[in-house]
Amino acid sequence: MNLLKIVAVSALVISGSALATTPTTPTSPPVFQTTNWNAEIQIYQSGNSNLANATQTGVYKSLTNVEQRGGFNKAFTNQTGDNSLVKVNQSGDWNLTNLTQTANKSILQVSQNGYGNNAQGNQSANGSLANIQQFGNGNQAFAAQH
Repeated sequence: MNLLKIVAVSALVISGSALATTPTTPTSPPVFQTTNWNAEIQIYQSGNSNLANATQTGVYKSLTNVEQRGGFNKAFTNQTGDNSLVKVNQSGDWNLTNLTQTANKSILQVSQNGYGNNAQGNQSANGSLANIQQFGNGNQAFAAQH
């Protein structure tokens, strides 16, 4: 009987210590959503208090891709162009991107690494490319193609 109590207490101590450990958080894969018109919005966020607001209206074969790593980053995109790409990649903290694309067959992309960067883009010229890359802290970039 005493041996059974020792085994039961040992099992409780072992299971209790397993519950006390902090499990590692697996990185979850991005979730992709596809509409009936082959237009996609892809958002991947890792970190704390990031915000992504991506809108596609009446687009055909277009992609909006937002990736944010870090904290307190914000990305706002609005895409109405066909056969086009809007891409945002932000790493760090407190970065802001605001992009509007109404052009067809165009690419508008932003990459920011650092702290407190700001990128604004407006693209309405068909067949155009705008690429903003910022590394460091407190940078600002404004691009417009009409």
